[in-house]
Amino acid sequence: MTSINAAPRTISYAWHAWVTVPGQGRAFAHGTITVPLDYCWNRVQREVGAWLGEQGTTGRLADINLTLAPQT
Repeated sequence: MTSINAAPRTISYAWHAWVTVPGQGRAFAHGTITVPLDYCWNRVQREVGAWLGEQGTTGRLADINLTLAPQT
């Protein structure tokens, strides 16, 4: 039997990290990210790191802290 409700299952994480903002110095960044359920912890860190890089900040992947976010 095939289900017609094939929406991908996702999971949300809260994250925070210290980053460097060019011309400004160090800053505390935080947010949430929702990813497919099959993403491993390292993949989620890379996704957050990529987004932070797109915002013009720099930092280390090891500095990105993840916690499971409450599901709503």
